[in-house]
Amino acid sequence: MSVCMGELVSDTLRALRRTGSEEDKASVERMVNRFYYDICRSIPVKELRRRIEVDLSDEDYDNGMWLPSNLADILRVKDVDDDFDYIHRDRAAVDDVERSWRYYDYIPTDGALASGEDAIVQKGATTFTSAMTDDHTGEYIKFGKEPGFYLLTAAKTFTPAYNGKRLDQANYVIRPMGTRKIICLDKTGDEETGNSIYVDYWEMPPPLYLETDMPLLPSTRALELYVMREAMLIIGKRTLSATTFERDIDKAMADLRRLNPVVSAPLHARDVTGEIFQLNTDPFGER
Repeated sequence: MSVCMGELVSDTLRALRRTGSEEDKASVERMVNRFYYDICRSIPVKELRRRIEVDLSDEDYDNGMWLPSNLADILRVKDVDDDFDYIHRDRAAVDDVERSWRYYDYIPTDGALASGEDAIVQKGATTFTSAMTDDHTGEYIKFGKEPGFYLLTAAKTFTPAYNGKRLDQANYVIRPMGTRKIICLDKTGDEETGNSIYVDYWEMPPPLYLETDMPLLPSTRALELYVMREAMLIIGKRTLSATTFERDIDKAMADLRRLNPVVSAPLHARDVTGEIFQLNTDPFGER
């Protein structure tokens, strides 16, 4: 069962007997989004799963190809033409002796693509004003301390709409630090720069601002518990044991994982080179 933003906030304040405080309300709203994002980053929520096609031969290829800034994590990487899966490897654990198609993702140290300190964003807007003149259409932008990622559809137009409080002379960052790149390796360990791949992933959700906003979770029980525990500590100044709510939170998170299962790709028997076994070929592959 899920509850909307307004109900989640009001239930928390009512439990703390602080319904008349606008400051406490704002504090709980921030808690809701913080824990909402923590949950969505750790669990591949079905409603947030996406697929993009990445052309590894693109002229923008430079030590990998950029992935969307709002990516939470990757579920699967698959070759577009030949329909095989790339095996995920940690960047530090790539073994040149391994004869299989692999990929790894990493965070470059380049920093953000662009940034500024003069953004003005109105509540409900899909545009912002700034002295910025460069066009970064297709990249994601973040504003101030707000948690959301917004896709630039034009130089100063974005989606979805921003529903937080008006921002005046706010910091903004385009393709923020933390955006990842992906590198694919062929069977010889060389970077693959000729194919296209599908990347299945899940993304971070839009923030919750309006009272009617519904978290994109099949159940908000874990979110409610996280927020209640934090509010009791920070706002209610209550002393809680280290295990308070722990069992209920663990159960609620387990229920969320059960409600958002990751479907495994079909398994095919493969030879040592990663090719699917064929009855008319040597099952041990070429040596």
